[in-house]
Amino acid sequence: MSNTSARIESPGTTLNPMAGYHRATSLWGPITMLAGMAAMLIGPILMVFVGGYTISPGTLVTAVVAIALVMGVVWVIEPISYFPILGPGAMYQAFLIGNISTKLLPAAVTAQGRINAKPGTPQAQIAATLAICSAAIIHVVALVLVVAVFGQWLLTAIPADLLAAVTKFVVPAVLGAFLMQNIISNRKQPKVLIAGLVVGVLVIYVLVPAVPALATAAPLFGVVLTAAAVMLTFRPKPEADAQ
Repeated sequence: MSNTSARIESPGTTLNPMAGYHRATSLWGPITMLAGMAAMLIGPILMVFVGGYTISPGTLVTAVVAIALVMGVVWVIEPISYFPILGPGAMYQAFLIGNISTKLLPAAVTAQGRINAKPGTPQAQIAATLAICSAAIIHVVALVLVVAVFGQWLLTAIPADLLAAVTKFVVPAVLGAFLMQNIISNRKQPKVLIAGLVVGVLVIYVLVPAVPALATAAPLFGVVLTAAAVMLTFRPKPEADAQ
């Protein structure tokens, strides 16, 4: 009887072996997230207060609002959609490391599939955590080899004119890839593409030249006007057509 009551009184050690894992995750997860946030903010803060760089409150607010309008929905959807697959421990890892949908989530799903672990089970949570650890290690090793070892050599081997051209077009190439990704994902909604194109042209080539003071707020105007144009022109398909 005493052994039975002991087992009932301490289920965390006998009936729920994941209890300790969840306690450690709940403790160190927020701590590491806050530490990562502090590490990301310390650079800009030092540039402003020590390096002599300045940024106006209006520019800061405009940038934050523009990003929030574009990514705000993702901030809610991603945690809800990823949690059943990753579990709490892997969620902290994923959002601290980044590249979730393109690197970490596929690694976790692949690991779970190899051991036939169902999402939400302890086996799936452990598999996701270990898979994300492995993906992060491989990423760091690749960065060390490609950037730290061969990166400096490439900078000396590439001609100066070619390096200047590459540097000049890196940002347009990245933005172009992002634009094409959005075009492909919205190819069945031509009104969205047309609205974004028209609003972008009007904001960049009409609004900003006419009112230069609005240059810093151009991204905000572009996002808001595009969203408004899509909402005014979009009409959902009838249920019969959708089926």
